[in-house]
Amino acid sequence: MSPQEWLKVLKTAYLQGFIRRGGSAVKFAIVEEAQDTKPVTYGVGELSREEGFVTIQADARRTKVQLIDLLFREMAKQIEWDSLAFDYVKKLFKDNQRRIPERREECSWSCLASLNGCDEATIQRDINSWLEGTLFKDFHMSREFRLAMIQLCLAQLESPASQSKEASAIKAWFRGELKQMSALKKLLIFEKVNRSNARDLIASFAHWIRLLGKPGVVLTIDISAFMGSKGAGSTSMSYSPSAVMDAYEMLRQFIDGSDEIEGLLVVVLTSQAFLSDQRLGLNRYEALKLRIWDDVRDKTRQNPFAPMVRLTDQTEKFDESRLLARVGSRKDDVRHQRVIESLRAGVPSPEAVKALGCPQPTVKSKFQQMLQDAQASIHKGWTTKGMLIEGGFGTGKSHLLESLRHMALESRFVCSKVVISKETPLYSPALMFRAAIGSADIPQKRGDALAEVAADLNFKSPQYADFYEWVHRQGGEIDGRFAATVFLYERMVNDPELSHRMIRFWAGDPLTDAEIKRYLKSCDSNVSYRFERISPMEMALQRFKFVSRLMIAAGYSGWILLIDEAEIIGRYSFKQRAQSYAELARWLGRLEASSFADLGYKSGLAAVMALTDDFQSAILDEKGDREKVPEKLRETGSETDLVLSRQAEQGMRLIECERIPLVGPYDQLVEEIYHKIRSIHGAAYGWEPPQVPTIERLSSTRMREYVKGWITEWDLKRLDPSQKVEIELTEIRQDYSEDIELEGSQEEILQPALSDPI
Repeated sequence: MSPQEWLKVLKTAYLQGFIRRGGSAVKFAIVEEAQDTKPVTYGVGELSREEGFVTIQADARRTKVQLIDLLFREMAKQIEWDSLAFDYVKKLFKDNQRRIPERREECSWSCLASLNGCDEATIQRDINSWLEGTLFKDFHMSREFRLAMIQLCLAQLESPASQSKEASAIKAWFRGELKQMSALKKLLIFEKVNRSNARDLIASFAHWIRLLGKPGVVLTIDISAFMGSKGAGSTSMSYSPSAVMDAYEMLRQFIDGSDEIEGLLVVVLTSQAFLSDQRLGLNRYEALKLRIWDDVRDKTRQNPFAPMVRLTDQTEKFDESRLLARVGSRKDDVRHQRVIESLRAGVPSPEAVKALGCPQPTVKSKFQQMLQDAQASIHKGWTTKGMLIEGGFGTGKSHLLESLRHMALESRFVCSKVVISKETPLYSPALMFRAAIGSADIPQKRGDALAEVAADLNFKSPQYADFYEWVHRQGGEIDGRFAATVFLYERMVNDPELSHRMIRFWAGDPLTDAEIKRYLKSCDSNVSYRFERISPMEMALQRFKFVSRLMIAAGYSGWILLIDEAEIIGRYSFKQRAQSYAELARWLGRLEASSFADLGYKSGLAAVMALTDDFQSAILDEKGDREKVPEKLRETGSETDLVLSRQAEQGMRLIECERIPLVGPYDQLVEEIYHKIRSIHGAAYGWEPPQVPTIERLSSTRMREYVKGWITEWDLKRLDPSQKVEIELTEIRQDYSEDIELEGSQEEILQPALSDPI
């Protein structure tokens, strides 16, 4: 379709419809050449500004955008923070029937008091009360963002002559330009914008924009620079394959998390090379490809609502009256559209799983038993055995994991979904821990999971007493640094900065022995702690067990990890595959006796791992890992490699013997899902979807293909009922070729061992 017609789709169906009403979406547009992205970027910007959206444009030619924190900093540089904050303050005054000057320059506390016939103390008390009620208690935003916005709003009411240092520091913090965090510590903001908090800041910003009466945010990201190298005389930035994969992982996370954000449209623009470049293109990162590729499509027409479209000179026309959904303003209408958007991308959002159900009774029954075992593990003194599920691409593994996540949260477990990727390699406990903490969901709460857990601790409860005794046990399972930091957190709970440092240490941030000593001395501790020399891997494994026990001490049932896309280990190099097999055995609670082999032993920690159904034949058989991995490790004669060979063999045996296959799409199930999605599509767009011929029912047909086929046909029929739709399928095959770029960042893996006894 032409760029003009696609922009019409964005304007009518999304900016005037779905996004304006609180939805969120990620759209990819492919143009012929890199320079062709510029007019499309301009067109998206013009439309979004006309519709009243906050408009932000990031171009990889000029700004590094491959990491989420770099992207947020670029966004922050384009946001008019003071103007938006003043708009929010004006809205507060209007909502509370108070008067305020239209221009920021005319504002001061004395002016506001005079306009409203009261003294300055009264108007200050009122605005503080309004901000607390509308911002500080709105938990759709992260705590850091709420605190920052309150200060920015208050700064708009100061006399223009007195520049707020706190407001200036906050804006510099957002932009990544703040040199020292000490300027914000008194506001209880302790961390720079980084990869662990940037995503929450983006989601918080989108929510805040809607609070002040704007329809949302449109973010355009031009990634065409990823496909080219920096030529002579060019000022464009160049990107390594590793950086490009970081960017694809970031975009994948945007797609997966879109159901949890409101009022955000992300438009990603790139050239045709994105589809053809084997070194830097989409084929390099399957996790993203599986979410946007048009493997189910009409033979002659593109679906303009699809996650990815190809823009050409074709002159296909769309009737604007049919682009806008004929629905009311009910919340359910947006919820239904969210379900359809997620199914178009093949992403099992929580709403989609709730709407469609999960027909995997055997797995769900075994998982329920696993939850019970994990909850009882501390008192019964056993190891909770994990689960390994398998299924082909598009058969519903991720859908099942989302259903299990809901079950875990209902049983008051903290639950983390970890997608194995370049950022999160299975063989690295340190990076696995970071991912697990970063993605942790807490029952009925949002925000920094570990901070919320720590806040729930009751120092007088029996659970906490048991935890305190366990962590302080002499010669116990856990390093003395954890005992010291628990002691400090309890003793100094009223010191926000120290509490934050302790929590961040538990979450994986560094904290030197010298700092711990200094903190102990400052609270006049006479308790003596000894810190042993410990490797980063051992520290990560201890953190897993410590944090799970901490969760139980705070009143939760335990900690469940749902590990998806584990088949990517088939693309690792030989040594990383061996280590991954060993880690697989550890997560399933079957690793041979070694230091911290059983993470699930008396800890309330358990895992479910998802793997493709062709992994055994492609990797263990055809690639020969079953024989080659232990054989090559034994040849070195190293004791470490001998242990690893036995552990890797354990992991491979589990893949062969203990995987649980998913139930395939039998006829009755296909019929049930068809009718459910037809009803949801009708409710989402205010029409009566016609009966459509289903995809041919073969034993090899996947549920993904059925679902995407139905939705594609209904989308096109809604736009033009007179045209015939002919669905064709393209099989996506799992690529198991080795890829060195998947070995990820080593910065945390290679940290020096900790040692500084006291």
